[in-house]
This record gives sequence, structure tokens and C-alpha cells, in this order.
Amino acid sequence: MTRTPPLPDYKAFSIHHPASLKPLRQGAVYVVVRGLVFLAGRLSLRALQRLGRVLGRLVYRFSARYRRLAHLQLAMALPELSEAERTRIARQCMEHQGMTLLETIALPRLRRRPTPWLRLENEELLVAAHARGRGVVLVTAHAANWELLPIALERLRIRAMAVASTLTNPRLNRLIGEIRRFEYMDVAERGSETSPRQLLGCLKRGDALVLVNDVDIEAQGVFVDFFGIPANTPRAPASLALKLDTPLLTYFDTRLPDGSHVLRFQEVPITEAIRTAADPVRSLTQAVSDQVEAHIRAHPEQWMWNHRRWKRRPPDEAGGVPGPGAAKTG
Repeated sequence: MTRTPPLPDYKAFSIHHPASLKPLRQGAVYVVVRGLVFLAGRLSLRALQRLGRVLGRLVYRFSARYRRLAHLQLAMALPELSEAERTRIARQCMEHQGMTLLETIALPRLRRRPTPWLRLENEELLVAAHARGRGVVLVTAHAANWELLPIALERLRIRAMAVASTLTNPRLNRLIGEIRRFEYMDVAERGSETSPRQLLGCLKRGDALVLVNDVDIEAQGVFVDFFGIPANTPRAPASLALKLDTPLLTYFDTRLPDGSHVLRFQEVPITEAIRTAADPVRSLTQAVSDQVEAHIRAHPEQWMWNHRRWKRRPPDEAGGVPGPGAAKTG
């Protein structure tokens, strides 16, 4: 049953820096990331994860903004948990983000020997879907290290294109773009003039299109239940799969206690009930969201609770904030 808890005051979690300091701030961030790139090129996976965990603990302790946002959204989504349990999850989710950051920076080196620490599950579903020749829509969430997919694609010899937001720091954006590009993975800029053609071209070539679906972005969306709360969710995965008759799969990464990873694929069946629903796109988006939620409930400490998931409300609710590209309600 859909709940409608009070809309969080997300403006309280915004920081407004003087524009005159922007070049200095961006330069400092770039230098820090370059330093992390240097370390990531020399440390073992275990050492990177230990350092990432420390970085996450520091962020949790000293960034009241991220800490408070994580606690607020955990209370919204998982009210049945005790405060102590939600505190543990919030702290550990930032530790996992620290580990993900350093693992991702080190991917160009770590990908050379992925076998000992990365295992695939149900990869035959992706292989079979790809073999149909109509492309594959692959949906994931910000859980554990979602950036590991290129290693799996390289292993399976499946080409793909991922859609990513452009960072406001140009030098950092170029650096991260270089890290993300693999032989079997290209990156399209979210919201660019060419991105619609790139997305359609990817699927029409029979490649995989990788989309993140657990964010409230300024794009065409649809409201579905997410932890029982209406959540504006990108409609592109469902819309493309239905329009082009393309298989739709999810993939989620799980970081195990020993530091290894399991990347699991799962099909989202496009049933006759979905195709004949009053709003097929909404019905299919809900099915995808259900899989995302199930994975997060199984591993809540590995999801990014400190990103603003419920920024908008359906416009027919009191105080609704539809925002740009007003999302449909069903």
C-alpha cells in the first residue's frame, strides 16, 4: 500500500558556494581525485577497500549533510527498523561508497585479473537475451559497485553503452569518463542533444543499453511505489523495451564480507498483463522498481541512502513537486 510520509525538505541539504570560489574548489577536488588515482594504481584490492572504508567513515562523521539525509530517508523507507539499526546501515552505506569509489578508479588495472574477486550469476540470461538480436535494456541501481559491469561484458563479449550524468567539474568529468570507457563499454551523456539517437542506435545495433533507475532525475518519469512511497522514476527503460520489443534485465552487484563481488542478472518479464495495462510503461517500470527494492532490502547497507530519492511528489498531492519533465501518475 502506498504511503505518503511528509516530503523531506531537501533544500536543507543543499550547499551554496560562492561562484568566485568555484575554480578553486573544482581544482582542489581534481587534485584529490588524481591523488586517489595514483594510490589506486598501486594498492591491492584489499588495501583499496580498507582505505575506502576509512574514507566512508570520515564522510559519515564529518559530513552532517550526508549523514542526516541518509538517516531521514532510512526512517522514511524502513520505519520498522530501530534507530540503532538505521544508524548502522547509514554508516556502512558510506563505507561501501568509499570502497566503490576506489575500486572504480582502479578498474583499468583490476580488470586484468577479475576472476578471483568477481563472480557472475545468471549470466546465461544476458547471453540468451543478447542472442535474440534486438538489443538488451540493462537496468541497475546505486548498490555496491554498479560500475563493475564492463568487466562482465568483456568476459561475455557483449558490447554496451551506459548513460551517465555529466559532472559540473570539466577536468574531473574527463578523467572519470576515461576510467569508465572500456573496449566493450561506451558512455553517452545524459540529457545531451545526441543521446536519444545514441540510445536508439545502441539497441538497433543489438547492443546492451545500461541505465540506472533508482534516481529522481530531471527527465521524463513516472511515479511508482518504491518502499511504499511514490517515487519519480525514469520511464526510458520500460518505454524503450516496449517500443522496440527489447528484452529487459536488471543486474545488481553485491559486495561479500571477504571483499569479493557477485554480479547477478535477472530478467524482468514483459507479461501480457503489462502490455495490456492502462499504462504499460508505468506497469513495467513498477516491475523493475520492485526488483530494485527487493535487492536493496536484502542488502540495505550497500545502497546509496544519501542521494535525494524522493525529490518530487505526484502533482495531484498537496504540496506536490512535479519538477521538470513532470512525471506521469499512471
